[in-house]
Amino acid sequence: MISLLKLSKRILILSIFVSSSSLVLSEPKDIWKQSQEITIKENQNKKIENSENNLNKDLPQTTFDKEKLNLSVNEISQSEEINDQELIFGLYEPEDTKINLNFWSDVDNNLYSRVFETLLNKEKNSLVAVSEKVLFSKSNINVFEDKGERHLSFIADWLINNQKMKLIDQVIDQNKIINKNAKLLKFLFTHYLSLGQIDKACSYTKLMTVDVQSIDLEKYKIFCLINNKKIKQAQSQLELTRETSSLDNFFVGKVNFLTGISDQKSDINFDNVFYTHLTLITNDSLELKYNNFSKSKELRNYFFKSNLANKLLDEAMKNTSPDKKKELNDLVIFLERSVNEDLYPYKNILDIYKKYNFSFNQLFQVEDAVKNLRRPESHAILYQAMLLAQKPDIKLKILNNFKDKLTVNGLEKIAEPVYYLELEKIYSTNPDLIDQKIVEKINNFKISEENKDKSINNNYFFSSEIKKLLDNKLTKKDKKKILNLLGDFDKKIKEKSYKLTNKDIALINILNVQKIDLPKSMSDVIYNKEIYIPNEIFNSIEKKLNDEAILKTLLFIADLDETKNNYTRDILAIIKIFDNIKLDSLKTTFINSEFSL
Repeated sequence: MISLLKLSKRILILSIFVSSSSLVLSEPKDIWKQSQEITIKENQNKKIENSENNLNKDLPQTTFDKEKLNLSVNEISQSEEINDQELIFGLYEPEDTKINLNFWSDVDNNLYSRVFETLLNKEKNSLVAVSEKVLFSKSNINVFEDKGERHLSFIADWLINNQKMKLIDQVIDQNKIINKNAKLLKFLFTHYLSLGQIDKACSYTKLMTVDVQSIDLEKYKIFCLINNKKIKQAQSQLELTRETSSLDNFFVGKVNFLTGISDQKSDINFDNVFYTHLTLITNDSLELKYNNFSKSKELRNYFFKSNLANKLLDEAMKNTSPDKKKELNDLVIFLERSVNEDLYPYKNILDIYKKYNFSFNQLFQVEDAVKNLRRPESHAILYQAMLLAQKPDIKLKILNNFKDKLTVNGLEKIAEPVYYLELEKIYSTNPDLIDQKIVEKINNFKISEENKDKSINNNYFFSSEIKKLLDNKLTKKDKKKILNLLGDFDKKIKEKSYKLTNKDIALINILNVQKIDLPKSMSDVIYNKEIYIPNEIFNSIEKKLNDEAILKTLLFIADLDETKNNYTRDILAIIKIFDNIKLDSLKTTFINSEFSL
């Protein structure tokens, strides 16, 4: 009888939990004010409405009979013809990538391990681009002894390392099997939580399959129910989880407070983004310090996206008493470092520098004053003195000191824009003060800033539209335009106003190999020696092991170094490999990614 009562109790709790609501993706404007609106009074007075059952069920393996295989995305996702012969994973069609569906079947285990160790530790653009095509070309992962379990784990790690968020969503949408990877789902939740996108973060907790065992994900699910004001379901889920797992007192205390069971806010915890968020939404009067957020980039990201940085800075600037100056300086140093992580705008730092107070004598005798000041005050006084200087030669001298000081402290992302933009102003009125080599650096900096997010940049030969000459589908009109651009570079090279880099030379040689007519000015850099494919790769091609050759080519790409004299030779060898095994798609991907800014 007692057992029956316990069973009926569990069934009742489960039935309450099953009524979860469908997700609405919306982006909150404030990442913790929204959660604070969940008050105990609302929870007690507002009736919780049951919504449609939207539980994600564990999806069967995507398997196909070889004779009936259709590789279109829609067919794969909707197929009900399931057997144990094939388990298809990927995005890109084999007919487009020219990569075999059973790509992984004959790959040596040692080579496989070498490749993934390299892919997870190298961030080279062309390596990432080509490996993406290889990893996500649709392939049968049932060829692995463990049915692809380790492979999917590697794939998840690769996605997390490269943080291509759109690609991750595509992979998840078309390959439900990867939802079994708890590490990937946890990464997605904490990543979007750190950006303040709570609803987006919570959407990934609904992708969990029933066989995923993760205490962290269970906690995230409970939090998301509370965030969506599904209080009774959150309480039920908490009880179900506690029956099978051990939950820490901090989390249980926060849930009890948010659901109205307890009026105790419990402790504070800044160990990770999730616990930091729980701490802040339950302690609105908490005195915060910047070092609460210094443990990880995700925490620092949360710090800036939640506007906490500006809040702390405003408070610190209001109290400039001597005993509080150290706190202000420590905060500014933290903000300076965050500029280098692209978490904080460098212009905001310059505004902070302007707010420091210095005497007239300090600014007038800035070289002596700097010797008695530590960062960030030494940075601030140099910046103010440079702005105030009337004579161009004095301004230039202080500007150089400012750049050197910040560069020594590892703050290039603050130093360089200030340095080059101020130099440009000086050059516009006093050109004789600036050496022509410095003028060239100013122009290069401006070009790089203007084209920071562009894949094509016609100011440099290697990143220009000239590489489009390799496209057989190029229209006559576009070809004429690009040939004019080629002529412009020819003229610059002859006039010695443009110096070819190793990447320029490598691209010139690719164009030459592909029978593109080139100006005579470029003939001096043509590589005339025989191009040999590395023995390890050549042997695989000779044995008709093209899949193995592709993986070995990835290792070869990983070791490319544009600063070395053999860079052009190695580039031409890679092109020769792709031509030998007839992989035009990978060759194009390689060229476009290797020869871009």
